[in-house]
Amino acid sequence: MGAIGLMTGSRAELASRLVITCAAFAVGGFLAGVRTIDRRAAHAVASWGVGHALWVVFVLLAAIADGLGGPNPPSLVPHGATDTFIAVAAALAAALTGGWVANSWLRPGRQGRR
Repeated sequence: MGAIGLMTGSRAELASRLVITCAAFAVGGFLAGVRTIDRRAAHAVASWGVGHALWVVFVLLAAIADGLGGPNPPSLVPHGATDTFIAVAAALAAALTGGWVANSWLRPGRQGRR
C-alpha cells in the first residue's frame, strides 16, 4: 500500500514512480509466493488486489475525515485514468513476476536425483 501511496502522491515523473511501485509489488508477489506451496501466481495476484483494496479503503476514510473537517482526501484516480491504468497494470505484472520467480526457485527437486 505504501508503494501505491508513493505512486499516486508523488510529484516525480511517471517513470520513477513506476520503477519504485514495480519493485515493491515484485517483492510482495515473491513473498506471497514464498508463503504457499502451490498456486503461487494466485497468491501474487491476491497480494496485488489486497494492496489496491487497501488504497480504496484509505481514500474512503480520508474522504470521511475531510467531511469532518480534516485535510483534503487524495484522489482515487490520481494523475488521470491513463496513468492510473498503467500503474495498476505494471504493478500486477510485477506481482506476477515476483510470484513466478518464487515458483521457479522453490520447486521441489526430482526424486532419485543425487
